[in-house]
Amino acid sequence: MKYFRIIFSNALIVLGIILFIAFYTEQVRKEAIGNRKEAFSNMTNAMAKVALNYIEGEQRNCDTLAGLINNREYTIEEAIALVRVGLTSEEGSGQIIFTDTLHGTEKEANQRINAEGNEKIADFIREGCQYTGLSTKPSVKNKEEYQVSYLRIWIFESFTPQKGRINISRKFTDPVTGAQSIALCSPITLKDKETGKKREAYLMRVLPLSLFANKWVFPTVEYQKAQIAIINPEGEYVIQNSLFRNTSLFDFYVSYNTYTYDELQTLKETVLSKEGYFDMNISAKERGVVTFTPIGDQGEWTLVGLVPQKELEQIDHQFVPLIVVTIGLVLLLLIDLRVLLRSNRAMKAAARAAEDANQAKTTFLSTMSHDIRTPMNGIIGLTTIATKKIDEPETVRDCLRKITLSSNHLLTLINDILDISKIESGRMVLTPSNFSLVECTENLINISQTMVKEKNLSFNFRVHNIEQENVYADQLRLNQIFINILSNALKYTKDGGTVTVDLMEEPGETPESVKLTYRVEDTGIGMSEDFMAQMYQPFSRQTDGRINKIQGTGLGLTITKQMVELMNGSIACDSVLNQGTVFTVKLELPLAEQREEEMQLPAKRVLVVDDDKVILDTASSALESLGLLVSCANSGAEAVEKLQSALDENQPYELVVMDWRMPEMDGMATAKALREIQNQVPILLISSYQWADIEEEAALVGIKDFVDKPLFKSTLYYKINEMFGQKVEKKEDAKEKADLAGTHILVAEDNDVNWEILEEMLEMYDITCERAENGQLAFERMQHAKEGEFDLVFMDIQMPIMNGLEATRAIRALPASYPQKVPIVAMTADAFSENVAECMEAGMNGHIAKPIDLKIVLEQIKKIRGGR
Repeated sequence: MKYFRIIFSNALIVLGIILFIAFYTEQVRKEAIGNRKEAFSNMTNAMAKVALNYIEGEQRNCDTLAGLINNREYTIEEAIALVRVGLTSEEGSGQIIFTDTLHGTEKEANQRINAEGNEKIADFIREGCQYTGLSTKPSVKNKEEYQVSYLRIWIFESFTPQKGRINISRKFTDPVTGAQSIALCSPITLKDKETGKKREAYLMRVLPLSLFANKWVFPTVEYQKAQIAIINPEGEYVIQNSLFRNTSLFDFYVSYNTYTYDELQTLKETVLSKEGYFDMNISAKERGVVTFTPIGDQGEWTLVGLVPQKELEQIDHQFVPLIVVTIGLVLLLLIDLRVLLRSNRAMKAAARAAEDANQAKTTFLSTMSHDIRTPMNGIIGLTTIATKKIDEPETVRDCLRKITLSSNHLLTLINDILDISKIESGRMVLTPSNFSLVECTENLINISQTMVKEKNLSFNFRVHNIEQENVYADQLRLNQIFINILSNALKYTKDGGTVTVDLMEEPGETPESVKLTYRVEDTGIGMSEDFMAQMYQPFSRQTDGRINKIQGTGLGLTITKQMVELMNGSIACDSVLNQGTVFTVKLELPLAEQREEEMQLPAKRVLVVDDDKVILDTASSALESLGLLVSCANSGAEAVEKLQSALDENQPYELVVMDWRMPEMDGMATAKALREIQNQVPILLISSYQWADIEEEAALVGIKDFVDKPLFKSTLYYKINEMFGQKVEKKEDAKEKADLAGTHILVAEDNDVNWEILEEMLEMYDITCERAENGQLAFERMQHAKEGEFDLVFMDIQMPIMNGLEATRAIRALPASYPQKVPIVAMTADAFSENVAECMEAGMNGHIAKPIDLKIVLEQIKKIRGGR
């Protein structure tokens, strides 16, 4: 009896364990199915991003080519030749079709066919009921036929192609290949070859739908029957696979599922506007999981995935192995429970650490878009301004200069993202050059404008005692330090708050250097002491409900601190939670060899008006150092009084320098009052905000001249000279042109557009170029070159026949001394450190990464010619 009880007790224990494990297994199975659904949804989202990235890339190519075409009066033959070169991918084709040839609709065509007989349709088509054009590829039916035509342009009936967006068609049959395709397009204007008149057309990038299927591949081990489709805003399939039945996703749902009208409407709204998944019957006997995610933010397409639910439920239910495993586990627990538990704890800790590390990097890659969008906002906004002000050369020139500054910062970000090992290991190399702090601060003002306006911030940028404007340092890295700190201040300051930037100069340790202090103060959310203790760690972001919706990589401060230390500087932070933060960066920078020339103006009487005492003192000091006689007013009302008093004393002011934003009486109101007293007095408006925002209002009160804060001495000097009709050319610009004039360069470049850009940029500095279309021609040209014929060779790397590395090795192997010593500089899109090392090993003397930065190109040429 006792034995039976023991056996019975043990049996109950084992049975209990088996039942528990069976129950637990079922719960795990359900959880695993849920996780697999979530994973399938995430994979669908990733595929949507792949499709969007591919589509955006193709649209950019299309827009770039359209821009080149619109800048010149091309015929359709000339334009298609350019497209054939520009669209180098073998995937799909490029087409140009005129859009002004249609004189009737399909309905009218059918009516005429019925009324006049089928034999008349040919005449009707010849009358213009079609769109015609050219393709970059010949028809599959006739290899010599490049003409293309559409009976009607129904593929674009849902929208009108516009600049600055993704212009994508519905699916259609490509008349060139006969394949089901979609088209990306950009509007262009061409010149009629016969009449010379302008004609409207579309530049189309035609892509076969099969191309997208090749980009969407699920792991076959986990999802053997999973499929992808794309639907339009009506739910109709744009791309359809066999699992997706009916003509639209919602018809498919209605065919096999019960629903109410409200439930169906809710489902439609959810699928077409959000990311997620839902279960549905996909046949009379089978259920499936449907995932959905929008492609892009224009509401054009939604990518949907479908997998039979049984694919997600392939979990083994063999209970005999379960019993054996249960008994084995009981024995193992009895034999070495402590070891097993310790092992499990170690495994869980390792898995948690790996998951945390993976999540950190995933978060970084998914949110890096914020740092990229900062300069992109500036580029897009300034491009819009330049487009609207195309007839104002000065405005366009200013916009283009600021676009260049933002582009340089964007290029730095991209280089850091691509060379991620440089961020993780802290290995960074500085590339110093001569540059002006004026340009650096203009870049900061330019990039910050979008967020300042969006959040209605009070933004002040002030300089103190800046006597040496030209320094010798890594400009892009210095920009990145300044921008990272300022971007955080703008980002974490609430709407209507204040951000103040101060840039100060002190004497350096040597006469050939200066100490710069960069201080950014905000009234933002502040930081806790716990977070400040680890804020410079990679991927660190404060966990706070106030900032959960604010994007950020968690790398900005890490990179900033590394670069400050690399420049032998220091960074400090003071912050109070819910009150604000102050960052202070101190750097000692060498002075540039090229100094600013002596600047003096005639002793004119000037009135300076600003409510900010620091800016008032700074502006007064700068103007007095230029030789002007300065009086100050700290409000609009005081400025009116002083102007009247000066007139009464017969000592009128000859210039007014005035802030735009002042309390009680702003710059516009003050200017209007000043005009009533002294109508002809020139007024120079100063502000940290963009001129385009206030230009129209300023013109109404007679203000035509504007200068950005902060107020540098040189900025005021050139602007005041310009106001009084004295055009002053910067001496360093003239000297640089003189130093580089007469340089003769051999350029090995197979791309026509790249060659044209480089040639035109260098011609501005009286530098002549000769082109070799590939490495073989470059080698042959150097083989027969006379001693000293070329001062320098710019060598592309990726070229046909003989690439740049092969050509360089061949040139260096020539027996004559000149080819062995002529400087050769790589000019290539391969920008990683291993690519640079490979160029040096081949015998090159330098490396310039594309896209081409004219300043870097000129620096390379000056080095070759004995410059710094």
